[in-house]
Order: sequence, then structure tokens, then C-alpha cells
Amino acid sequence: MAYQESQPLKDLFVDGAIGRLEARYSEAASAVGLTAVLCHPHPQFGGTMNDQVLGALETALLASGISSLRFNFRGVGRSEGKYSDGVGEIDDVVAVTTWVREKSVGERIILVGYSFGGAVALSAQALLVPECMILAAPAVGMFGQQDSPTVPSLVVLAENDQFVSADSTKDWFDAPNTRVEQIADTDHFFLGHHDQVTKIVREFLKTTFID
Repeated sequence: MAYQESQPLKDLFVDGAIGRLEARYSEAASAVGLTAVLCHPHPQFGGTMNDQVLGALETALLASGISSLRFNFRGVGRSEGKYSDGVGEIDDVVAVTTWVREKSVGERIILVGYSFGGAVALSAQALLVPECMILAAPAVGMFGQQDSPTVPSLVVLAENDQFVSADSTKDWFDAPNTRVEQIADTDHFFLGHHDQVTKIVREFLKTTFID
């Protein structure tokens, strides 16, 4: 699918369980009835919706006709509230996903998460029943016991990740519905490899929703 520019970004606020959540919605130029909800890295270590890895993931989504909603977890940026150990953050994902579904009835949801955001997405999947999941360096086990994806999923790992073990994480995602891709010679931040992340995600989306 040829890349087409998305519509102008729309900054907005979504009502969450404990206050307003700052968000940014981008509608794909050739929308295909899918919207991705993007979950950012750990709030206590500088994670925000403006993360560059999320940007690489979003590029692939928009180029594939999939609209996106980035948002800041509670206590980050202009989002109200404070950090809630990953528990309240699940409520945040539910709130923004509900906003998407109310905005576009029948819209299918893709849950996308990077690092801490990947762990939150995994914890929220049972509540939201997404169409699929895309996880980059997900911090599996950060919140205790979690279930593996129940829908088609892509997991992108970094060979030299200093925070998330690529080997043990790869072993954890052993379900046949999950595709695991490992990028060599890069760390948790995928520095110098954002284009490769985008390429892997675009190929997965093409296989999952087009072929």
C-alpha cells in the first residue's frame, strides 16, 4: 500500500476515571475502519506519548490506513491524576478506547504498547478485546501474572535490550497467534533502527489485514 499523508493531528482531552487525559488523534488518509491506541513507556522514567519508538509504530499504522490515538497516562504532560503502579493506567487505556468506539461506532481496535505501555496493553486486552496487538519490548511480568495475547499479535524485541530480556520474552510469547521479531545490534530504545521497526510493523499489518 502506498503511503498517504494522514489528516492534521487533533489535540484533545478524553475523560478518564480520575480526570482528563491528554491525547492526540490522527486519522489515516485512507482509513480502513481500524484505530490503534498507543500506550507509552514508563511515566516515572520520562515516558510520554511523544516517544520516538511510538512515532515509528505510528508511521507504520498511518501508512497502512490505520488511524491512531496517542495519549498520556495519568499524571503525564497535561493529563490529570498521578502514577498508579500500572493499575490505574489500565483504566486510562479503557477510557481512551471507549472514546474511539463512541466516536466511530463499529471501529476495530488495535492495542499498541512500548515497554511499560506493552505491559499495560497486555493487562487491558481482556477488557477491550482488540482486533490485534503490537508490542515493542513489552515489560512482561511488570504487574505480576499476565495472560499471553488471545488475538493475532506482533512482538518486536531488541537483541541488546538492557531492561527487557529478549530471550526470556521471546520464550514467553510462544502462542501460534503471535509473531516475534528480534532486531539485532540495538537496545531497548531501538536507536538507529526506528525505520526497521516501521518496516516490520507494516509487513505484519499487510499480512494480517490485507492478504
